[in-house]
Amino acid sequence: MDNTMLNIEDEELKQLFETLGSDDGLKRKKARETLVAKGKETIDFLIELLSHPKHIYRWEAVKTLEEIGDPDTIPIFIQALEDDKSDVRWIAAEGLIKLGKKSIKPLLNVLIDKSDSVFVLEGAHHIFFDLREKGLLPAGFPTHKLLSALKNPEWIDSVKPLVYDILKNLK
Repeated sequence: MDNTMLNIEDEELKQLFETLGSDDGLKRKKARETLVAKGKETIDFLIELLSHPKHIYRWEAVKTLEEIGDPDTIPIFIQALEDDKSDVRWIAAEGLIKLGKKSIKPLLNVLIDKSDSVFVLEGAHHIFFDLREKGLLPAGFPTHKLLSALKNPEWIDSVKPLVYDILKNLK
């Protein structure tokens, strides 16, 4: 990895981030676990990796952020829902699911802005389905209606008004 990409002064961190691009899955996993143990201090550097041209760096960055599980990463996961690789999008969705109720409003807001993005719609469907299964949606949340609108291409025009209505009724 080009060391100029990440502005890291700590040599140990540089090495860990370089290892995230390794061909050796066990080395990547160990580096990820070490970064997770360091917690929030690594988030800003992980964000930089989300624009890396090499897929494995983006995957490892999102996976590490998902394992850190900090609510500050919600916008990052939402952005990663539009990655061109489905496995990166999947982990981003899992990160939002892990953060539970805190993800609901930000995700609804992005649905208003990005209701034309197939990737965002697919990710939102995955997230709201799992949040429902885990009992993490507020009482009276119109899950069935929202999931139907997100999955049915003929109902896409109904997503924005439905989301506005849901946001209005959320407490």
